[in-house]
Amino acid sequence: MDKMTVKEVAEILGKDESTIRKIGKELFPTIFANGVKTLFNEAQTTAIKLNLGKNSELPKTSLEKQLIIRQAMLIQNEMIQELQEQLGQAVEQLAISAPKVESFDAMQRADNTMSITQAAKHFGLHPKTEVFPYLRDSGYLTGSDLPSQSALDAGYLVQRQVRCPDGVFRPAACVMLSQLETWRVRVVPQIAAWKERNK
Repeated sequence: MDKMTVKEVAEILGKDESTIRKIGKELFPTIFANGVKTLFNEAQTTAIKLNLGKNSELPKTSLEKQLIIRQAMLIQNEMIQELQEQLGQAVEQLAISAPKVESFDAMQRADNTMSITQAAKHFGLHPKTEVFPYLRDSGYLTGSDLPSQSALDAGYLVQRQVRCPDGVFRPAACVMLSQLETWRVRVVPQIAAWKERNK
């Protein structure tokens, strides 16, 4: 873009010359001299236009267009970064909340207890190779697979009368649905640590 006179800038911006000259003197006093024609370059013309109040109806110089595009890209990049951070936080929160949601869903069932096998499967653990061996090894189950006093005191298990396949009710170790959260935060991590020690 070639340099333009005060008159040319005034015509392009749709303003009178006195307004352009006044703003020009305020912004670029050194380019005004008696007997010398005042010429504005593109950057100066852009500054004058922006000083007029950023009227969107005024024509935009190439430099101003580039500045607007760059500003839009910066804003877009900031928005993308914020969205990525929000997505990361949402995924992290979902991972934290998922076991709690599962426990809550399980608590909505009519029955308020489940077998140790059901509790193991609820947390993706193998009953026979992980959960029962851990409970026995830790002294939470007696020789007849009933809850020990330490298991009752810790709130890991309860003893209930359960109907067996032959129709007879017998005592059995059970997990109350209200104990699932305790299993999630204490028993499951303990089983993981026990498995590491016994590799």
